[in-house]
Amino acid sequence: MLALDLCRRNLLRLHFGQDWSERDGWFGRLAAGDDWSEAAWRTPGGILFVPHGASAPDEVPAALYDARWLAGELERLALPAACRLLLDTPGVPGPARSQAMAAADRVLVVLAPEPVSCGLLRPLEVELRRHGIGPDRLLFVLNGFDPSRQLDRDVELLLRETLAERLAPLPVCRDEAVREALAMQQLLPDYAPYSQAVDDFLQLAAWLAVRLAAGTEGR
Repeated sequence: MLALDLCRRNLLRLHFGQDWSERDGWFGRLAAGDDWSEAAWRTPGGILFVPHGASAPDEVPAALYDARWLAGELERLALPAACRLLLDTPGVPGPARSQAMAAADRVLVVLAPEPVSCGLLRPLEVELRRHGIGPDRLLFVLNGFDPSRQLDRDVELLLRETLAERLAPLPVCRDEAVREALAMQQLLPDYAPYSQAVDDFLQLAAWLAVRLAAGTEGR
């Protein structure tokens, strides 16, 4: 698997144990005209990831305004057919998010168990349709779910009625082990292998594998 962090917050690296003070990433290398892929790291578990890296608030490399830049770069990498590519995208529209939409085979939308999630579905689908992402390529998962809260259960019910089979059959429950693992800069399965969240993520991975196998193979 190869994970690429496209979000300016540059937080994905912390899950993989990268030092807090490390500033290197694809963004800065691209802005400097260097080979962005040289920013890749490999975890002890063998996962490749490319951090976003530090960036100035208004800095945008010219390459990001080429709508197919990332798609072309990923083809240049010639990844093995069995390699899955995970693009961690910004939460708001922008050049990096557009790059991800142009390169993605599937989009997994992470929803919070809040009423606002229901209101955001329509605008999100309109945005993604502009990038050629139709309903058949959109999947959803409910994250941070607390089954003891009535509102969480109500939101899940409404989302399940609206999204049907596109919503993961089980939500990812709120689990303090997730935050603790990030604080310890460890992958969750290494930090808390028997936690509820690990089981939820395994169920999510199995569902995604089935959905991807049912259609055109994704990255």
